[in-house]
Amino acid sequence: MQKIYKIEVFLPKKALKNIRMALYELGLGKIGNYDCCLSWQKVRSSWRPLNGANPFMGKIGKIEFAAEYKLEFRCSEKELAQAVKAIKENHPYEEVCINVLPLAEVGQYRA
Repeated sequence: MQKIYKIEVFLPKKALKNIRMALYELGLGKIGNYDCCLSWQKVRSSWRPLNGANPFMGKIGKIEFAAEYKLEFRCSEKELAQAVKAIKENHPYEEVCINVLPLAEVGQYRA
């Protein structure tokens, strides 16, 4: 049985469509007989660019607060590298926050 992962990525609104479309083109977000199963929601985030950073938004040494989106979806272990690559190629941030979380197989739990 192939391992399944949940991918979460934080991004600005202007990048949401391009990243979503890149993932759709790869047929990612498969759940059973469906693909392109992605979710996104608006979140509030903070960060402080440190010396040497080239921030997309904000100024060196100042804490920035802004609205972002968190996009999440599931993918198999064999799709993981192409998913991360598609996100990085379409993301404007210097440092992209991508969380990859292993998921338990739901079928092993019975009600």
